[in-house]
Amino acid sequence: MNSNLKKQEPTDNLTIPVWLHATESFYKKLNRVAKECGLTRYDALSRGLDALLRETEIRNSALNRNIKSPSQSEVFRRTMGQVSRNYWASVSPEEKRRRAQNSAWARWRRRAEP
Repeated sequence: MNSNLKKQEPTDNLTIPVWLHATESFYKKLNRVAKECGLTRYDALSRGLDALLRETEIRNSALNRNIKSPSQSEVFRRTMGQVSRNYWASVSPEEKRRRAQNSAWARWRRRAEP
């Protein structure tokens, strides 16, 4: 995450609409990003907020709490993804189907329980 971003100020008045704090340079940046991405300004803001939340969740994940180096955690993530892809590539279609059916039955049983 960009270290230039400020945390929410304790004096931030949540009853005042946020756009009253936006500067002209904020709107110029919003317009530029939205245009460059082919999005409406609202969609650009919405996707930006979603990306910020995902980034925060990743940064606060158990993996990143235990592996302090972001580059190491990314290498670990990619490695484990490849291990998973290799494993599932070795499982026969019949076995995949059987496991999927068992999982579906387990979900249905859980829903049926009072």
